[in-house]
Amino acid sequence: MKPMLALWKGELLRTARDRRFFTLTLGMPIAFYFIFINQVGTNVQIAGTFWSEYFMVSMAAFGVVGSSVNTLAVRLATERKSGWVRFLRTTPLSSVGYTVAKILTQLTLSLLIILVVFIVARFSQHVTMPSVRWVEILLWLWLGSLPFAALGVLIGLAGNAAQVLGTLVYLVLSMLGGLWTPVQALPTTMREIATWMPTYRFAQPAWELLAGRPISFVSIAILCGYTVLFVLVAAWIGRKVDTRPEI
Repeated sequence: MKPMLALWKGELLRTARDRRFFTLTLGMPIAFYFIFINQVGTNVQIAGTFWSEYFMVSMAAFGVVGSSVNTLAVRLATERKSGWVRFLRTTPLSSVGYTVAKILTQLTLSLLIILVVFIVARFSQHVTMPSVRWVEILLWLWLGSLPFAALGVLIGLAGNAAQVLGTLVYLVLSMLGGLWTPVQALPTTMREIATWMPTYRFAQPAWELLAGRPISFVSIAILCGYTVLFVLVAAWIGRKVDTRPEI
């Protein structure tokens, strides 16, 4: 337990010194929030709520996906390439402890991103809602981020291509999943594609909570399916990579 917690604390400290995290993963959602809010306006209604609230959820989801799919993937790929993972196997830290520490780190970072976006929306655009609603949306976005952590682990196995692949997947999923443009404004074909994207199914329950509607269990089922798929593929590729003879 102690080695795992030590690694978790170390990961958080390393992230605090990482400019990439603050400029891209944390800075981009906030910058996009201000840009799109100023272009559309705060009083425009969409999907049973106001644009300032709707896009707040979009950008919180966007930041969480970026942290999981891009930042985590690059870090894992770097650690594997440098031999850090192989070194950890010689320490008291087990492979399970290593994985749990990574998950805890990612969940902590996701929580930070969600809170920052919420605070920015609350004080810059005066977004208000009952306290229970804030907590519900925060908890969903936090716990619903697990599939993307699994995807980040999968992309991290791509080695040198992890950075390019992570960025590409991050942007494509965000665009097709309706995080930049509301799904309601997309053409019919794009709208149908969006409904199968994990990013859309991640943000949709939060949008439903904003409008006072119950969460769709279809979204939960699809996200669970993606989680199982990403974990199984990552485990299969991980075994292949770990058993590959060194040159």
